[in-house]
Amino acid sequence: MLIRDAFLQDECKKLNSLEELHSFVLMCLYISYSYMGNEISYPLKPFITENADRSLFWSKCVKLIKIHSNQMLKINSSSTLFLQVFTELKSYCIPRQLNNKYNEWLYDE
Repeated sequence: MLIRDAFLQDECKKLNSLEELHSFVLMCLYISYSYMGNEISYPLKPFITENADRSLFWSKCVKLIKIHSNQMLKINSSSTLFLQVFTELKSYCIPRQLNNKYNEWLYDE
């Protein structure tokens, strides 16, 4: 939901490199994990790339949270919304058969 909305709102046009895109996706993943429940805490290190500035990471997190907090909280409280978001996420998956063929091609020696 975070990544989709960022693309729809043209926020991703500000990304100038693959590394910036990677950092953005990791940041969205960190925020998503954080909203899965208050009893879960995740270490920050796996979500920040080597060259990332921590203060920039946090300012971007806060910006996304301000925009999406209501929706993210509804995912935990509304089983209907959770199912909708999860169904949409599954629609982006590569079918297992295609994924296996891709892996065979990729790692073919």
